[in-house]
Amino acid sequence: MIDTKKFKGIIDSFYQHLLKTHDEITSIKLADDKWSLREIIGHLIDSASNNHQRFVRLQFGDLLDFPAYDGEEWVRIQKYTNAQWDVLVEIWYRYNCLILHIIENIYETAYKNVWIKNEDAIPLERLVNEYYRHIELHIEHFNGRYAEISK
Repeated sequence: MIDTKKFKGIIDSFYQHLLKTHDEITSIKLADDKWSLREIIGHLIDSASNNHQRFVRLQFGDLLDFPAYDGEEWVRIQKYTNAQWDVLVEIWYRYNCLILHIIENIYETAYKNVWIKNEDAIPLERLVNEYYRHIELHIEHFNGRYAEISK
């Protein structure tokens, strides 16, 4: 089941939290292997851009080939720690508003279309639900890192 009202609540409440997050702490890295708050949001932007493609392409039919992405490498290459906090926040929020619009307009029959990944057939409906679970996981990640930085 697709619960767009719940998805909108997740996006809107996290956006409000991001707006209250002070810019000066968002680029702090506690260790090389620990993402800054900016890097966490950058990763969520990368996830949005990759899933945007999947959600649209799967409406045409089954998807047999789609490039994988290495989240760690994407974050490293894009150097999100050096990006402007307010820009990252707005891109993340606006991109997710667009994705929500796309999801609200998917034909019911398209939710059965599958992405073939490593011999797994993943229906669009599952991808959509997993996308929001992924966001929730990184909201917890963000909040944990925020608490570590704020000590």
